[in-house]
Amino acid sequence: MDLQTIFIYAFIFIFIGTEMWIKNKTKSNNVSDSADRGSRYIIIGSVICCLLLMNGQLLPSVPHLPNFTVYLGLLLSLAGFALRLYAVSYLGKNFTLAVQTTDQQQLVDHGPYAVVRNPAYTGSILSVLGLSIVSLNPLTIILCLILLVVGYSIRLKVEEKALLNHFGNTYEIYCKKVKYRIFPFIW
Repeated sequence: MDLQTIFIYAFIFIFIGTEMWIKNKTKSNNVSDSADRGSRYIIIGSVICCLLLMNGQLLPSVPHLPNFTVYLGLLLSLAGFALRLYAVSYLGKNFTLAVQTTDQQQLVDHGPYAVVRNPAYTGSILSVLGLSIVSLNPLTIILCLILLVVGYSIRLKVEEKALLNHFGNTYEIYCKKVKYRIFPFIW
């Protein structure tokens, strides 16, 4: 088994483990009334599609990136996991996997949420992109980036509408203060 395959399997194991931890940690935060509109499943679908693209047999053979790039991808992926876990933990009871709001919910505008509005999404995107870099296939990286941008754009639209409806002017002020949704100076 080559190094890339080992990293891909390790990523899948870590990804499933962290998502199960997050689900278990936040299950008491869920309410029956959700504004999610299926956006959670769009994110899951985009990540699964990215993982399927890691299979080198699905895409045409193109010149690969240099082998040392595997380590850069691994570091990016691990940093993404760490950021996601930090952002989820930072929100505490305010974090849910589905888009929803409650009367007890507070708008968090400090910590990682003072840099970007969705640092947990930033972490998820970085972890999947890191893994796509481990594949060493530029086409895989580009397709994964497109899938993630489309999936998270849909999710952001749903989430921002729910937060605006719930917090009103307070959320508008926060959005003006923290301009970037996912990546500083980019998105």
